[in-house]
Amino acid sequence: MNKSSHPDPAEQARLPRPTPAPDGAKQPLSERPPSVSSFEEILPFRTDAELRERYLNFFGGLRLGKLLEDFDLSAGRTAYNHAQGWERGLTIVTAACDRIDLLDELRSDRDLRVRASVNWTGRSSMEVGLQVASEDGNGGWQAVARAYFIMVARQGETSAAVNPLVPKTDEEHRRSQEGEQRQQQRRAMAQNNYLKHTPTAEESVRLHRLFLRTKHQQITGVPMHETQRQATLLMHPQSRNIHNKIFGGYLMRQAFELAWNITYLHCRCPPQFVCMDHMYFFQPVEIGAILSFTGFVIHTDGLHLVIEVTTEVIHPQTGRTQTTNICYFTFSALDDFGQPQPVPMVIPHTYEEGLRYLDGAKRLRLGEELRRAKGVRSASKSETP
Repeated sequence: MNKSSHPDPAEQARLPRPTPAPDGAKQPLSERPPSVSSFEEILPFRTDAELRERYLNFFGGLRLGKLLEDFDLSAGRTAYNHAQGWERGLTIVTAACDRIDLLDELRSDRDLRVRASVNWTGRSSMEVGLQVASEDGNGGWQAVARAYFIMVARQGETSAAVNPLVPKTDEEHRRSQEGEQRQQQRRAMAQNNYLKHTPTAEESVRLHRLFLRTKHQQITGVPMHETQRQATLLMHPQSRNIHNKIFGGYLMRQAFELAWNITYLHCRCPPQFVCMDHMYFFQPVEIGAILSFTGFVIHTDGLHLVIEVTTEVIHPQTGRTQTTNICYFTFSALDDFGQPQPVPMVIPHTYEEGLRYLDGAKRLRLGEELRRAKGVRSASKSETP
């Protein structure tokens, strides 16, 4: 068997990078169009048997969790190219994965194309958009996924300014405007976090009605706490990036795989990934850290469910924990013929669970609005870790 020409994403993430220019930090920031830093890569699954074997799932499709590592790596490369990160000696990290939508089936017998470009820039942050397409069998490409990453530049312990983005084409202007809109939505979501604000009057009424219906046994469901699952992992140096921290794509994969497992156990039929929104990276994860991934179903709505996964560093000597990541996944469930199935209802039993339930409902509603605005349809087959 021939060796694949596509190295593992974790291997690529820790490869040595160019030495900064002696006066790189003092160079003036020039305006740069998206085309200067755009990145494209073809994953040759159709012809590369070794590569296909690494990404194959037990349904015969591609492991989305593994692909998340490639997506994060592509976003990082694009951000470094735009901000001239190597020349200026910058450290550019993933601050958040704003959103990932699955648009169509990820087939293992067709090549996959990943295109990345900067959509929007702030003072020290950049939104990198990814367009993922699969061969359509007729010599063209069919969109199968899209993703948005927020990358932040630092120099030492402080934030570093990045090159202003100057769109040139109509398409680049459109993406820039949409990037600005998503930035405003991110700020709104942060301000409306249930840990900072009390529920609205409408949300309080909704939660109270759910409580009464549960109390009087008018509805039945699975208690939220019973859906909880946990994975505890030691962070090895093979999963590091060039900054000797744990590669963000690896953390995304572990969180996704836990969420997928929770969905499978809850629904008892193959999960169908719909989207991921707002995976926040609060602090870097050190090599040798013990990480706890904890997830549970926080909301159900007929054919969909929302899962929250929290990642924490555990300090062995004290038992103290620090949250490093929080992310949210939306799934549906499919029968043996690939048709959507109702998901078992989850019911909150404490006030904190009730707040999470409302937060999940808000995220599900926002996700549906965004997908509807883009004309997105659900993929037809289960996508496994």
